[in-house]
Amino acid sequence: MSADYQVTLEWGAAGVRAASADVIVIADADRGDETRELLALAPRTSLVLDATLANASDIARAALDEQVRLGDRASIAIVAAGERWADGSLRPNAADLLVAGRVVDALAELGIDFHSPACAAACAAAVALRGATNTLVAADAAAHQKAGAR
Repeated sequence: MSADYQVTLEWGAAGVRAASADVIVIADADRGDETRELLALAPRTSLVLDATLANASDIARAALDEQVRLGDRASIAIVAAGERWADGSLRPNAADLLVAGRVVDALAELGIDFHSPACAAACAAAVALRGATNTLVAADAAAHQKAGAR
């Protein structure tokens, strides 16, 4: 993670382990097992929040509130949960990227907009696909559920 940006985006357990931010946001569209794993790994010295499409604005507001409480610029690490391949390795997915992008967009609306290029890309995807995001996330979940049933 880069100290050059106020808001960064990382993936999975390695991203949480690397996070040394005032606020850590776990972005997981389905709040599955990955969320629980990442919440357990998150440092207790940070405010840790879990984001979905439905609560992205609330998460951004909580991050801003923490910045006000600190009285200084708060570092924010967004960690997209992703999923697991059969071998246990990280499998990034579009649904969690879109959740992360929604959080970045909501933060920017509140004036927290010094974010990394990865955040900018996630935000651009979320904004461009705003009208289709819920459908895309539902389709992603259905595809993974179908694949798991095989």
